[in-house]
Amino acid sequence: MTKTEKTNETSNFKYLLGFSLISEIGPARFKKISEHFESIEQAWNSSETKLVKIFGQKISQKIIADRNKINLEQELELLKTENIEVISPKFSFKDFPGINSQYFPQKLQEIHSTPFILFTKGELALLNKNQLAIVGSRRPTHYGRQVIEKIGPEITLSGLVITSGMAMGIDTLAHRTALNNHQPTIAVLGSGLGQKILRKSFNHKLGEEIIEKNGLLISEYPPNFEASKFTFPARNRIISGLSLGVLIIEAAERSGTLITARHAIEQNREILVIPGNIFSEQSIGTNKLIKQGAQPITSANDIFRALNWKISQTNSTEKSSPPILNDDTEKLIYAKLSFDPQPLDKLILKCKLDISLISIKLSMLELRGIVKNVGGGYIRN
Repeated sequence: MTKTEKTNETSNFKYLLGFSLISEIGPARFKKISEHFESIEQAWNSSETKLVKIFGQKISQKIIADRNKINLEQELELLKTENIEVISPKFSFKDFPGINSQYFPQKLQEIHSTPFILFTKGELALLNKNQLAIVGSRRPTHYGRQVIEKIGPEITLSGLVITSGMAMGIDTLAHRTALNNHQPTIAVLGSGLGQKILRKSFNHKLGEEIIEKNGLLISEYPPNFEASKFTFPARNRIISGLSLGVLIIEAAERSGTLITARHAIEQNREILVIPGNIFSEQSIGTNKLIKQGAQPITSANDIFRALNWKISQTNSTEKSSPPILNDDTEKLIYAKLSFDPQPLDKLILKCKLDISLISIKLSMLELRGIVKNVGGGYIRN
């Protein structure tokens, strides 16, 4: 970048920020602005007459009304106070090449409706690493949780960065899996990154931990922007757009997760789906995707093959060794268990053991981490 370009980037960044604060300006309308004005400063200061020729009377009046309420210097100061960095792609404006454009992912520039600005908190370099989006139900079943527990560590330790939306359920479990394995993760939000907004989120502690552990929060919305039912579908295109593929773990028939899947299909990303119980409402959407041609996934290796992802020796995970069972009784109990919860009374009938003996053995196996009591019964751990 030349000295002149650097100066322009610094001095005219405020106008880009200003456009992000105008409710009527999204990616499509900003693209039109960049096509009709040579200068971003000229675009910001344009007359209503000029805007009417581009957008019509109604939209232009709203743009002017919003613009008149914005204090650019104050908004710049807010970014500093909140420790929020901004990135954007390069533009055709002669006076403004973009902001921190080296961090703006090439994959995101390939999608329809590329965001013209991204607000970030955390490690920007993560954006140029290979990512796998993991999304799913906000109310996962025990099965969905098991899937994350079993294949999540292998994914995050493979060198792929887990990207999700920091919503409750599968999103949270995906981010937690990365953090618990000492790996960074990326969260794409449907709201601003300002503290007064983040503190309202049930997951604000997770957001803080993601930043502390070299992860990244990103949003296309300004710091104090409130999330709405419209912003989450929009942010889903960014989740899929950043990634090599999207892994879907449980989705009901009308789940918002399916919106991410549609974006991924439009963006030519790999759609990877965990098959589900045909009797579960949370599996209707995922099983339907498989029937429509999505790739069924039953292991982490299935994901790596689908993405043509080669795991280096330094990132490969060790295969888990079989559990050590001390006697025939433990072996019998373990043989009757699976990854579906088995209530104690059913185990007694299957094993034909005395309740006191099976209870003692289950307690010992649980202490050694071989089995797990999940409330509805016991499972292999």
